[in-house]
Amino acid sequence: MYSVLQNKKNIKFKFDTFPYIIIDDALPANLYEELSSNFPSNEKIINGNEYKENFAYRYNAYNSLRDKDINNEWKEFINYHTSYNFLEEFYDIFGESIKKIYKAEKDKLYKKDNIGVRFEKKNYFNLDCQFVINTPTSGETKVIEPHLDNPVEFYAALLYMKDDDDDSRGGNLTTYAFKNKPSFYGKSRVREHNVNLIEEIEYKKNRLVMFLNSPYSIHGVTKRSKTNFYRKYINIIGEYNFELFNYRNFLEK
Repeated sequence: MYSVLQNKKNIKFKFDTFPYIIIDDALPANLYEELSSNFPSNEKIINGNEYKENFAYRYNAYNSLRDKDINNEWKEFINYHTSYNFLEEFYDIFGESIKKIYKAEKDKLYKKDNIGVRFEKKNYFNLDCQFVINTPTSGETKVIEPHLDNPVEFYAALLYMKDDDDDSRGGNLTTYAFKNKPSFYGKSRVREHNVNLIEEIEYKKNRLVMFLNSPYSIHGVTKRSKTNFYRKYINIIGEYNFELFNYRNFLEK
């Protein structure tokens, strides 16, 4: 199985304050088309939950690997991206940023015998590879404003799987840096006038964005235009069973 990180020649590095990478044509075209054509139905992912407009629904690895309707190519993909081999690839790219931000060497991060699929059991380090959809919207609607992810999360990767016929605008990932002193409201939301835009990354097929989660990893998603299309992607996650940082205290140091 090919990794979403295999296309090394296409990697664009953004390793200043907010460490992330972008890879276009992340997967070989034939594999991408095979996976895309067998992306689970919207009904499968919504899974009987109440339907909401422009809302994110997820179907995790734990359920997918046990679901007879998910084909073998997808199960191989999910198995690889929840494996120690994938963690090794991740570290090869982000190792220096990890040392800089977390002051941690590789042997302190995880080992082969203390990782596992999220929700299968409580591992020291939990991995997930989940199907995600954002439902259609009847008007220009924000997906999510600038924010920090849950501090248990160590990394996240997004493999965009935009439909060929989807002509909607927006739904692009945005990355930010604080203008001055960090300022939050709510749990970990950030008002746009307190940050500078680093980059707007277009939602497009077979594009991968992966970032190291930290108190500097402020990101959001731009407004989506009116559309009947679902915004589709794969979310690949690694997280600990404890918080890596208190973002308010961390940034004040």
